[in-house]
Amino acid sequence: MDDWRIPIRSSFAALAGRRSDEIPLAEAALLIAAEEYPGLDVGGYLARLDALADDIREEVDNAEDARSAGTALTSFLYEREAFRGDADDYYDPRNSFLNEVLDRRRGIPITLSIVYMEIAARLGLAVRGIGLPGHFLLKLTDAGTYVDPFTGQVDLGESDCIDRVRAIHGDGVTRDPAMLSPQSNRQILTRVLTNLRVIYRTNDDAPRARGALDRLVLLNPGAGQLYRDRAAVLARLAEYRLALKDVEQVRHLQPTVRRSRRFTAWRRFIRQMAVRMN
Repeated sequence: MDDWRIPIRSSFAALAGRRSDEIPLAEAALLIAAEEYPGLDVGGYLARLDALADDIREEVDNAEDARSAGTALTSFLYEREAFRGDADDYYDPRNSFLNEVLDRRRGIPITLSIVYMEIAARLGLAVRGIGLPGHFLLKLTDAGTYVDPFTGQVDLGESDCIDRVRAIHGDGVTRDPAMLSPQSNRQILTRVLTNLRVIYRTNDDAPRARGALDRLVLLNPGAGQLYRDRAAVLARLAEYRLALKDVEQVRHLQPTVRRSRRFTAWRRFIRQMAVRMN
């Protein structure tokens, strides 16, 4: 890892080690971006969120109810400030970096949701992220309605949310209340990094995929599959000794893999390569 990235990673690790509800969402998201943008001013971007909240505060405070307040915030962000989903280049990595979303006013559902939630929190509005399969929505908790952060549509009902899932996965999707469960800050950040990891894997960018997995492991230290996935990337990068550590962690977290011939053969290969590297 480049020296300049070390303090950024350390700061992210400190936040990731907190209880999920104590992780500052915007700050953590900006630290994810900071490893890609040398010198990124995290505090400056947090101040921009503060300023956006101040610009709409009076209108929200004077709203007659939670639904009207949510509508006012949505109109402010999507009409006056021109935030919108990037349908032209959805998988552009910039759409996963909060600084770029604030600069370009373009993003994907998860990062646009972070902008919305952070501004709502500054205004005292109760908003929760909803992690649908293949999509991400927001729930205005006190109003009982939903917002699509990609399109800026407001006043959605549960049936509208399910329709969005069916549009992605087909009409066979059944209505499952669990799909509308709120996501924690840890889950939201995990989703941001998972999106980046998929993009980097698709682009055959192993070093950046490894960086995404590093931070996924910090957020989810008990997830054996993440260690397994990182071990595969480390092996590809010829970092066999580090890969072996992850393989042993997989054996600890997923004891049943010890009975897998395929895993045993893979572990033997990693060990042999690690010895050769000494």
